[in-house]
Amino acid sequence: MKHLKTGALWISLLLCSLLASSQKPAPVNEPNYNMPKLFADLPQQIAVSIPALETLLGLSEGQAVSLPLVGNARLVGVVVSRSNPADSSVKSIVINATNRGGATFTFTRIRNTDGSFDYLGRILSYKNSDAYELVKEAGQYRLVKRHLYDIFSE
Repeated sequence: MKHLKTGALWISLLLCSLLASSQKPAPVNEPNYNMPKLFADLPQQIAVSIPALETLLGLSEGQAVSLPLVGNARLVGVVVSRSNPADSSVKSIVINATNRGGATFTFTRIRNTDGSFDYLGRILSYKNSDAYELVKEAGQYRLVKRHLYDIFSE
């Protein structure tokens, strides 16, 4: 009888350990590489005019924008946000593109300590697999097409 009780105890402990919930690994969000492309009709690189982009920094919220990209292609949208005009070291603007599936264009000008400027920018939509990033190559700024998941990770 003693062995029967010991055996029953071990079997119940085994069943409890098997049925008990254990820690599960955190879910991993896999990138969706099958999303549609938003900029399939545009080239891999687009040369940009920094003076033309700097004019955007003077726009106010709610103002309409029509920015030429390449050929007849334009980025048409509305200014939805801008940085504090009192801060002269960093100026930034956010444009919601109405003609590109609601993509967001962000453009930022940063004043360096020597008085020169650096520029950052992106055009992207979380619903699409492609995006553009503003990069400086050989002293020239260009919008370079990137895969959305090359720009950020979850």
